[in-house]
Amino acid sequence: MKQDDVDDQSLVKSYRRGDLASFDRLVVRHQDRLFRLARAWLSDETLASNATQEVFMRAMTGLRKFQFRAQPFSWLYQTLRNVCHEMNRGDSPQLYTERADSHPGPSESPALSHDTARMQALIQDLPERQREVLLLRVFEDLDVTTTANAMGCRPGTVKALLSQARQNLKALWP
Repeated sequence: MKQDDVDDQSLVKSYRRGDLASFDRLVVRHQDRLFRLARAWLSDETLASNATQEVFMRAMTGLRKFQFRAQPFSWLYQTLRNVCHEMNRGDSPQLYTERADSHPGPSESPALSHDTARMQALIQDLPERQREVLLLRVFEDLDVTTTANAMGCRPGTVKALLSQARQNLKALWP
């Protein structure tokens, strides 16, 4: 079996048997996605890096007790969500908030930058679960089942939340 063909559950089982390389493979496989999610919630690259690092520190002990009731990514995502909430001191996640010192890139026009900032502000006004489903389904391109597992709900709930979020954004966009 090629290295890329090993699923997360097999890596966790191998790690639980003492194979530290399996844990390293889990980190490499998921660190970028978790970092992007943390950066979206925390709006700061340093905090996002710290949050991602904290998730994997917790995973070193937590995955040893993992019950396989969900996919390992779902467990990592829930841990990240908790860490980000802790870092926000109980506030709701700050999804896609533009930093005050950010400027449009060379290929980004001021009009596009204004539209992006406006959309980010509108997303902030959505209820938390709608923001979360947008982040996972639209921005991270997770499938419905993976999103449902990560959010701890049913696939139908994901579809309904995404539909509600899109309707709310459409109603708010001029």
